[in-house]
Amino acid sequence: MKKLVLDLDETLVYSTLEPAGPDSIEFSAGGSVFYSMIRPGVQPFLEFVRKHFECTLWSTGVQPYVECMANLLGMSDFTIWGREYCKRIEGSDAVDPYEKPLRQITENLTEIVIVDNSPNVFNKWPQNGILVRTWRGEQNDTELEHLKYYLAWLEKQRSMQRDHQSWRIETLCIRSK
Repeated sequence: MKKLVLDLDETLVYSTLEPAGPDSIEFSAGGSVFYSMIRPGVQPFLEFVRKHFECTLWSTGVQPYVECMANLLGMSDFTIWGREYCKRIEGSDAVDPYEKPLRQITENLTEIVIVDNSPNVFNKWPQNGILVRTWRGEQNDTELEHLKYYLAWLEKQRSMQRDHQSWRIETLCIRSK
């Protein structure tokens, strides 16, 4: 089965230390209080990917936070990896200077793809990364719905390694057939 690595923050949810809006869910993890909002379309998207991929939820957040969010989203059947599984990129001035070392999941990089809103996590694996729009609470967002169509097509390909920069345009073509 092909493998999918899903980023958590600003891809599936938006979390802050202050209330983020009327739809914010308050919870505590690791001794801190968080307020989170869930991106539109998360549940149908997760139902789809769990049927078609071996899934890993991977975040640069601390493990208690990541586990709490995974429980909230019903992702207990996903492999859950927090910051301690990420490799810090030395000398990086990026806001999120971490690399997700895919070879910890599989040696065969043709069978794995990362979905993330931070392009720097793809630096080492540019053909394994699908860049999604950063989400911070917009309720009319449809990114995950479009991504589901692209992943359905990608799963059927021999290799998941490719230039994914035009995935949104390719999805429009796929959906129009």
